[in-house]
Amino acid sequence: MVTEKEGGVRAGIDLGGTGTRIVIMENQQQIAVAAMPTALFDSVPDAMRSGRLAQKVRELLPAGKRLISLGIGASGPVNNQTGIIENNDTLAAFSYFPLVEQMQQHLGVPVNIDNDAVAAALGEYYLGAGRGSQRLLMVTLGTGVGVALLDNGKPWRTASGAHPEAGHIPVGGDSPPCYCGLEGCWESLAARSWLQKALHATWRDEPYDDLALPYYQQRCEADPDVAGIFARYGRHVGRGLNSLLTLYGPDITLLSGSAAHFYPLFQPGMASALSRAAGYAVNKQILPSQLGDSAGALGAALLYRLERAA
Repeated sequence: MVTEKEGGVRAGIDLGGTGTRIVIMENQQQIAVAAMPTALFDSVPDAMRSGRLAQKVRELLPAGKRLISLGIGASGPVNNQTGIIENNDTLAAFSYFPLVEQMQQHLGVPVNIDNDAVAAALGEYYLGAGRGSQRLLMVTLGTGVGVALLDNGKPWRTASGAHPEAGHIPVGGDSPPCYCGLEGCWESLAARSWLQKALHATWRDEPYDDLALPYYQQRCEADPDVAGIFARYGRHVGRGLNSLLTLYGPDITLLSGSAAHFYPLFQPGMASALSRAAGYAVNKQILPSQLGDSAGALGAALLYRLERAA
């Protein structure tokens, strides 16, 4: 089998509820990347989806490069034993069929899959802001809320070996029941969708996805209502973080996902929700992802390292 020293490259796929990103990595350096809406696959017949996804990977391979592995980070739940995504709520197009097995057949290489937050955490641990961390907490604020804890580079699992869906914890507050069954679920209040809906209710003519951070900074300075929305969102994020920081005690916490772009705007609200009495303080070393939108896909390409460490 071709090795990295002989020109082999690794691919990583970040399968999110809204967007899909594919990267090709050579010697831990990104050499090609493509992004597309996940909805693109909704119109593809079920039996052809894995083939279409494999085609996207092949199209991205630079000339003369040989693929040696593929990793997939997917919006969970993901069954680590069967390699099957079990997420009809936000990733129905790729759920409940043997995606890993089919991708192995299409591409002829080993394929690993895990929760997208685990993938993002691995990306930061090896290539980004998490280098040198002994206990890294990663929280992705996207279509949903994903959480992963790396203990010396290894994902924390439940007793059954499953990945804990810690984005679905009760934090209280005024929110309708989440699809997970909880009222006051953290994901219902801290996912990008809450922020997007709140901003849309304030002004309906602005395209949320097309506006960058400087625009929102100006709006916050000019409009107290907009600043208040980001403060509320920060408090929502902080409520869940308070529980996780208390239980896990990480040395660093990283925030990724599309909503993390607005960290400077919601950080004050988040900090207020993390305020505690002396003796109960949590580690407030909380930073945005260094790798940004690429963290999940780059980390997915590194999932093969978990097999080596097992």
